[in-house]
Parts: sequence; structure tokens; C-alpha cells
Amino acid sequence: MAELFTPPDSSSSSAVGQMPATPQLFNLEPIDVVEAWQQELVDCFLVVSGLISGKSSAEAHDILQQRASESMKSHSELVNGLIYGVLTETGDTYFRQLSLVARDGYAHAIGRLQLVSSSQKFALLRHKVRVQLLWAIAALVRGNAAGVEALVLSLTRQMRGGDVTQPNIWLIQQMLNLLESNYEWLVAHSAVVATSAYAFGRLTLDLGARSVPPELRNQSSVFVVRLIRERFTDCAMVGRDLVRMLQDAAKLPPFRDLWIDLLHRPHHVSPLLAQAGGIELLLRVPTPRMFLANRVSFAMESRLIFILEHVPASGYSRNLMWFVHRFLNTPESDTLYADIIRYICGVLHPSNAVLGSSIVQRYVFLGSLLRYVRSQVTAANAKLALFYDWLFYDPQADNIMNVEPGVLIMARSVDRYPFLTESFIEFLAFVTEAYAPSLAPQIRQSVGLVMRIAVEKGVIPSLVPIYEQPRISRSTRRHMQTLFPQLVPQRESLTSNADGARNGSGVSDSENEQDDSEGMIVVSQSEQSIPPLSLSSEQPPLVIDDEPPVVKTVVDLAALDPVSRMFHDDDEPYTVPEENMPDEYCSDSDSDGFVDVPPLSEDNIGEPWSVDGDSLLEDPSLWVFGSTLADFIENKSPRTAAEIVNVFAQSEASTLAVARILAFVVLDDDSVELEDIETNAELARMGESDGIEHDLLHAILTAAATAISDNDGGSRVLDLLVQLTRARVDVGFRWLLFCVDANISHLYSRYVGRFASGTVALALARDLGILQERFTALFYEMLPAVYSAFPIDLPGNSHIVRSVVALIDQPQVYRLNSLISRGMLKLFGSSGAVVVADTMECDAFEQVCVWQLLAAEIAGDSQAVSRVARRVLLQSSDTVLDPLSNSEAANGLLSLLRTVSPTPRLVKLLVRYYQAPSDDTLVKQQRADLCGCVLTAWIQNDSTVLRRALATISPTNRSALVDAWTERFELRRFCDRTIAELLLQQEEDCGGSAVKSPPEMSVADLFTPTLESLAVDEPLVLPPIEADDKEKTGSGIKRRSNSITTRSKGARINSSLVKRRRRNVITSDDDDEEEQEDIISSSPVLSSSSLESDDDE
Repeated sequence: MAELFTPPDSSSSSAVGQMPATPQLFNLEPIDVVEAWQQELVDCFLVVSGLISGKSSAEAHDILQQRASESMKSHSELVNGLIYGVLTETGDTYFRQLSLVARDGYAHAIGRLQLVSSSQKFALLRHKVRVQLLWAIAALVRGNAAGVEALVLSLTRQMRGGDVTQPNIWLIQQMLNLLESNYEWLVAHSAVVATSAYAFGRLTLDLGARSVPPELRNQSSVFVVRLIRERFTDCAMVGRDLVRMLQDAAKLPPFRDLWIDLLHRPHHVSPLLAQAGGIELLLRVPTPRMFLANRVSFAMESRLIFILEHVPASGYSRNLMWFVHRFLNTPESDTLYADIIRYICGVLHPSNAVLGSSIVQRYVFLGSLLRYVRSQVTAANAKLALFYDWLFYDPQADNIMNVEPGVLIMARSVDRYPFLTESFIEFLAFVTEAYAPSLAPQIRQSVGLVMRIAVEKGVIPSLVPIYEQPRISRSTRRHMQTLFPQLVPQRESLTSNADGARNGSGVSDSENEQDDSEGMIVVSQSEQSIPPLSLSSEQPPLVIDDEPPVVKTVVDLAALDPVSRMFHDDDEPYTVPEENMPDEYCSDSDSDGFVDVPPLSEDNIGEPWSVDGDSLLEDPSLWVFGSTLADFIENKSPRTAAEIVNVFAQSEASTLAVARILAFVVLDDDSVELEDIETNAELARMGESDGIEHDLLHAILTAAATAISDNDGGSRVLDLLVQLTRARVDVGFRWLLFCVDANISHLYSRYVGRFASGTVALALARDLGILQERFTALFYEMLPAVYSAFPIDLPGNSHIVRSVVALIDQPQVYRLNSLISRGMLKLFGSSGAVVVADTMECDAFEQVCVWQLLAAEIAGDSQAVSRVARRVLLQSSDTVLDPLSNSEAANGLLSLLRTVSPTPRLVKLLVRYYQAPSDDTLVKQQRADLCGCVLTAWIQNDSTVLRRALATISPTNRSALVDAWTERFELRRFCDRTIAELLLQQEEDCGGSAVKSPPEMSVADLFTPTLESLAVDEPLVLPPIEADDKEKTGSGIKRRSNSITTRSKGARINSSLVKRRRRNVITSDDDDEEEQEDIISSSPVLSSSSLESDDDE
């Protein structure tokens, strides 16, 4: 502990030393690339060393203070250098200097430390740097620096499970000491409390190895039990995985009493737990992603994301093998299997584009991962992790994607690996009754609910193919009838001898040939490695079934979905039947009106097109191609593909027949390399055209564009592209990029027009969404060109704006802001209000980015800002903006309103918003604060214009708004300035005579329209009301002028002057408001008799 919490002795090295030019943070090999931020730290440290070398402490302090005060850039560079000194030099010299010069509360310093603590190369961190890093974080924790909890959470992720090497054990010991020594700080941060309890609880299982000191395991156990007992409310946010962790550790003495209390005496743990029904409260709470991700290190996470988002199914096996050898190669690492499975199920949710592509799916990866399990206990825990969310599934709280891998791995493996399906079904039947006997009815209901929802949502079409599979045993069918009574027939299978002769030949199980399970451990129903929620007795040993046989049967491919191919041999036929495509596999824009691509043949919906090359050539209309088509199927030449398109455009060959052949070759993933269009675009920008490699689809699109442009069978070629799209070939976004790059965007519009329904706007939203998910960098690079090519269809498209902000970072936000400000990009058009309303349910960061981009486009435009404000503040007939729950929208709108001058329309909007009925006093105060912030910004810019705008509303509404404003805001400085402006104006009107200010004049008096305030020059006067409008508004002007009062010096108001003045004040905004009146104006809530209307005056 002294090594961490006592500053190291500085006598061993100089406080200021000469450092090499290369970073000394990680033990890197010569071939390893040094990250830019590491080199930046080194360069800044050399500058700092040069500044203070040979100086006394006082002189060094003065130099650093002066340098930090020059600019924010100098301050950041100074902090970078000092942070590097803290990490690489012993002693506390650099940290003391950092404490003296930091001007941002250590924010930049913590950001630099976060790069180290969350690095994927943390395992390569030098020991000296580790010591200094932990010491610096401990110092920041003792100083209660803002944001230091992020560093602690990052380090808990670096404590790797299943790793008993000395560096990892040292890190666990030091983190435990850090949290225990700063317990008061710890309990003040709920997220750190919950994460620490879960992380150290899971790690306790690994600390029983011989190489680990026994006292560390006991210390960790006592710490976790203390947190749960003293801070149960904080720990409860972990949810059901907290129970899983405690169940695994229940046999350890410190946890045993806690486990018994949770089961039988919950009031000893927490009164809240007892009132809510005991441990079932925790089991009903889904575990948030941050806790599931905590047990997977940053290095493991990056590899998993790469495999599941970029690696095709045909080549993932090598990546998986590398992953297992890298992270799961020791017996102690067996505990990681459950954590990895929970992470994949609960955190890694693939996008629609990944689900519909050739990327390896989660259930395929998990099925292969289970083959590397080495023990029965690990296999049981892994299966429990896979189906854990099934046991207490709640459609209102749980995500269907958490249970999707279990559903798919059970359904897709039945044809080739039926024993695996049987193992999972038997496990579900066992765990339903044995996991928590007192909750068995609820668990059984939840398991059945999961499968019923999976069928309803189209994850799988039905359970009948599993139930009627001849190789499924009779006992497994009985389990299915018990678990899923509404989804399977309540009768025996088609074969009466399913148990004795699964292959229909009368051969018993023992006589079947051996299967190719590759060492997969299958645990039978009788396995007892998952202890029930009871401590009544010891658990019996595991029982392992003999490996069941594999019987070669013909697979009905027509009943399979797009990704079933991953569990079939390469020579097995494959199809994409339409009726089996679940909703989750389709693009989001499909549900918004764009045409859903139908099957190839409308007469045979869902009928697979044959993969037999000879049968594809049987159409008589293909004689015109000679042997070209056969050569193309065999050689897959791009030049031949272009020739086929050219011949097709000039012939009467069947469009459907040619589309089948082209689709068959293009979709042949094993032999056809798909083009990396992002790399090709980068090479084109660099002028390295020799390195560009195109695929078959590019050759087809190039030939199609030439044929269409030459008007040589253009309509037939467009129909060919449509048929390829219906065959699930990625024509849409590829054709869009091709047309934009070649400046022939009208061809894309013609292509979309060939579909039976849909518009160009919706087609663009879908294709750009696919581009954003697959090629993010290219998406942002092509965005200005695409918007320029479709100036009518794209601006104001909410779907595309959501795609823009989905994966955006701040550099891209700055780039888009620059393009918008230069007029090269227009995202919102006249529909900014609609787009903002559609994106208010997005994540906080995405909403902030939307408001930043919107501000770049409409800032200073009074009419556009007014429309956005109306849509955001008054959201519907009975809903107005809540600044607390929609803080992003409130902040963005406030920034926009500060850029425009107050108008009568905006002031009336604030009155409506403020006076909207509400029974919550806090909500009322928050509305008053928002209105006050807007009015304060306006009075700072131009108090005269604000007073004129306020003069257009009724006295009652004005008084209510101004009183709420002046009550909660300190406006005396603005009041004094405005009074001085009024006195100066009155002095000019009186010919230079001095005018004294009435001492009783208040802030509210400034916004009562007097003769002087109405008679001053108005630079922003809009055209007066036309003659034909005077008759409509004359009576209202007279009534409003009669309501004006005077409070300063008793001045008498000339009636004609007021009427003339009112004609100038009533602007065209009121007419615009009547024309654009939406649902808010007719709302019974916002237009009740209690709210005095300004429009009727």
C-alpha cells in the first residue's frame, strides 16, 4: 500500500531529466505503431523540461504560471507535459506543479490519464508507469477531482477475469486498497459502488488460485459483502447479474451469510428488498450494459467488435481461434466464457445491415465458442449465461436482442447438430424447475413468453420444424410440450420410433456413426453444476451424456432464413426466401413506406432460385448469349459481366433469367471478392488509380449506366437492376454512389421509379443508412455531393439526419458545420422544426449534434427559429417542453433564440408556454427559468426591441411573464442601463433639458408601454398594415390602445399617436402565425378561458 498511497521518493532520479524523444509508457516492439497522443505527451514534456531546467521551485512556478496564462493551447500543452512527467518520473514534483497551474479542475489532465487507463495496450504498460498512474489517480480521488470516477471505472475493466498473472493480481490489490482507503468518496458515487461490487465479486472466483495470496481473496470478499449490505440500493442497479455473481460465490464463507439473508431474511439486507418481495426484485431487473461490459477488457472488446461487425462467416474461424488462444488459453480463464457470452448477448447488438449481410452472426460465433469449453461446470455456466435473460423476461424492460442468440442457436443447429438443440432444450427444462424452485411457475411462464415473442417478431418462423425433426428424441419433444405448449403440437412426432431409430432405419443410437462435434461438451438434463437458489445440500456431480450420432439428412432450405447458411456445408444449396425474413433483418426505412423488395418471381413467392448453374441456363430466351453465360458462371469475369449487360440491353432475353444468373454469381461469397468501395474512394482521391480493384457489381453498374445513357435498352437495363435488388444484391447504395460520382443522379431517380411504390426521398434514406452502417467514413465524405445531387429530396429528411448523427464524432460535426456555413450543405431546409421533433427521442449526444448542425443552418433566421421554437415548446395539444427531461432540446433552443431579436410572435409563444396548465410547481418554475433565460439574453442584446415586442401582448399576460422573470433573475444592472437609455432619449426629445429618473421606477416598469418608450425611433419597423387589413384590425387596435397605461411622470398619451404607433408594432408575423396555425392554437389546454389571448385583441 505504501507503494501506491505514499509519493515515491524523488531521490532516485532527478526531478527534471532528459527524456528520449520516443514515448516510454508501454513496452512496445519495434514494429508497433506509436499512437499520436503518446508522441504528443513526449514532445510537450520536452518543452516543459526545457522551461524549468535549472530553475528553482519559485522560478519554475512563475514560468509555468506565465505559460499557462498565455492561451488555452499553451495550457493544454503544459498539462500534457506535466502528465507525462507524473507518469514517468518518480516523486511528486510534477504533480505539485500540475496542481498549481491547472485552470480547468484537472479536466484535461484526467482526459490524458483516461487514454492510458482505457488503452487496449494496458497489459503492456511499464510497471513504473502503472505505479505512478495509480498514485496519481489516488491523489485525484483524495482531492475529489471532478471526473476522476471515469478513471476508476476504466481501471476496473482492466482487472481481467481469469488472469492470475502477477501484473493483474497487483492491479486488483492496488485498486482494492484505493477504494477501501477512500471509502467515503466511493459511497458518494453510486455507479462506482455498483461496478466495484460486481467486478470484485466476479474476480473473487479467480482469486482462489495457488499463485494468489489467500488474504487477497478474503479481503475482496469482505469488501464486496460490505458494499452490498451498506449500499444495497446502489448495488441493486446491477440487476439480475448481481444474483448470478452471488450465486457463484455463495460457497465462500463471507458470502454464505449474505446469500442466506437474501433468500430467507431479506429485511436483514435492506427493508426495500423485503417490501418488494425479496430476491425476485433483483431478478426482474435487466442488467445494464455498463456492468456486462465491465467484465470484458478493452482489448477483448475491440477484438469481439471487429469479428462480429467486419469478419464474414466464411473466415471467422481463424479469428475465433486467435481470440481463444489469446484470452482463453488457461484453465483459470474458464470463468470468462460466461462473461463473454453475457457481453455478446446483452451489449453487442448488431445493426440491420450486419444482420442482412454475410458478416458472422452472434449465434454462429457463440455456437463455435462453446466448442472450446473444457469442463462440465464451465459448459453449464456458459449455457446459463446464454439463457439467463429468458428466466425472468419482461417485454417492457428486456430487449428481444438479448434472447435472440439463444433462440437462433437452438433453431439453426437442429439440422446439422441436433444434439446441440436437444442439449439446450433439456437445459431449459432443467433450469426452469431447479434454478429457483419457489419461482418455477414464473420462470416457466417467462421462458414460454420468450419463444412466443420470438415467433411473433419473426426471429424464427416456427418451432414445428424442430419438434418434427426425426432426429429429436421423444423426451426432448415432451420438454418442448411443457415449455412451449402453444407453439408445438400436443402429440408425438411423425416417427413412432424416434428414440430407438432417429434416422428412420431402425438402428439404435449406440449403433449410429460418430458425429463431428469437434469436442463440444454436452451436459444432460441431470447436470447439477448450476446450483438452485437454495443452500440445503451439496450438489451431486455432473453427468455427461454420450455424444449423440449425426445422421446425414436432406436439408429443406426453403424453410431457412438468410443466415442459416452458416450452419451448412459450402456445397449445400442456399436461398433467401422472403417469407422467412424477420422484421429485424430489414432496414428501418422499409417500415416507413419504401417498397419492400418482393421475391424474384411473383408467381412463386419465396420459391428458391436454384444454384445449379446448368438449370439457370434452361430459359430459351438466353440462346442469344451463346456460351457467354456458362463461361461467366465458371470464370466470374467482370469483363464478361459487362458484355452480358450490353447484349441484354439489345436483345429480348428474359430479364428474370439474366438477373438469376448475375445474382447467383455476385452472391457467391466464397469465390467472389466484394469491393472495398471506401478504400477505392481513398485511392482515387490520392490519385493512385493503379491500386483500385473493382468487383463484379461495379462492372455491371458501369455497363448499365452506359446502356441507359445511350438510350440503348435503358428501360430493360433498369428493370434488370430492379430484379437484382429484389434478389438481395446490394444495388441500391452502390448505384447511388455510382450515379453521384458520375454526375448522373437522374438515373438513380429513374431506378427508384421502376419500383411499384416508394419515393426517391425514402429510397435515399434507406440506401444512405446502409452506406453509413457499412462505410462510415465514406458516408460522411460523400454527404455534400449527395445533397448537392438531390437538393429537393434530401433537405429535411429526418431518417438521413438520424443516420448522420448516429456515428458522428466532434471532428465530423465541425466539418459539417463548416460546410453548412459555407452554403455547401443544407441538411434541414424548411423542415428544421419537423426534424428536431423527430430526433428528440435519440441519445443525448445525437440530440446535441442535431442542435449544433441546426444552429449552423438557421441561426439568425427569425422565422425559421420561430417555427422550431413553436414545435419544440408546444409539442402537442396536451404536451409542452419539460426542460429537465429534455435538457438537450432546451439548451439547443436557448442557443438558437439568443441569435435572433425578439418579435411579437416569439413573445406570445413564451407566454403560451409559460402559462400552459401544470399542477407541478417544479415544472412551472423550470418553465419560468427557461423563459427568463431567453428574455435575459434579449435584454442584453437590445432592450428597446424587447420592450416593443412585450408591448404587443395584453397587460395581464405581460405582467405574469415579467413578474416571473424579475422574481427569479437579478436584472438590476439591465434596469439601470435601460433607465439611462430612456432618460437620454427623453432629454433629446425635450431639447437638451435634463430629465430626472423617478426613484421608484422598478424593473417591471420598464416593460409598461409609455409615451416615451413607444415614440423612440424603431430601426426594425416592418411594413404597416395594408388598407384592406385596417378594417379587420381597427377595432382591435382601438381596444389595445385604450388598455395602454402610463407610469412615468404622468404623461398623457395622444390617441392618434398610439394608433399610428400600433400600426407599426403589429407586424406581419401575426398574419404569418394565423396562416401557419397548427394543432397548438386549437388546443383546449393552451387556449382555455384562463389564458388571455393576445390574438383576439
